[in-house]
Amino acid sequence: MNKRRKSLFSFSPRFILLFLISSVIAFPILSQGVDMFGWFKKQEVFLSSEVNGVVTENGEPVANLKVIRSLIYTDQKVHKDTAVTDDKGHFHFPEKIIRSSNPNKPFAINRTSQEIYINKNGTLIPFWVATHVGIKELPEYKAKLAMLNCELTNKRVSFQFKNNYSEHVDHMASSICRWNEDYTPFLLYDGMNEYIVENGNFNKLTEQGTGREINI
Repeated sequence: MNKRRKSLFSFSPRFILLFLISSVIAFPILSQGVDMFGWFKKQEVFLSSEVNGVVTENGEPVANLKVIRSLIYTDQKVHKDTAVTDDKGHFHFPEKIIRSSNPNKPFAINRTSQEIYINKNGTLIPFWVATHVGIKELPEYKAKLAMLNCELTNKRVSFQFKNNYSEHVDHMASSICRWNEDYTPFLLYDGMNEYIVENGNFNKLTEQGTGREINI
């Protein structure tokens, strides 16, 4: 009797830990009847809404300017395309959708890094830098990307805009472009310096870390 009881409890702590982890992973899968082979099936993943923009410098349209869009999904594959501004400074990118099996994997994280920028004399000037969460199009992002008004003399700012799915957490992006609606800048960048934009007002700037009021 004692020998039998000893054999039942002679498993190593490492074995018990691995068994418990396997059980935690397997239970929700088996209880919901999930097909393991479904993990490898691909589905549509939305990376970017359609983009329209106009580039100006001192108010004048800039033609023949190369604009780059770089989209990096969770799988780390880079989807890059380019557009060239016309004589009115306008550029366009179509919406971007791929097919991926990543959303079907357990505990999958679905995020897309979105970057739209130009390379001016070796300096990257951002028209749009944001993280798109999920695999469906976000209406708030669609509205912002519908028209990028990009004046090259503008300073880059980080800003907030409405999140229709959460009244407590806004979306955030960074850009030199400006919008008339649903646009609250909170940080302005001038070279190596950062300035807090008080209440979204560019006329009320304080230096990050010092609180010193400045005018740019």
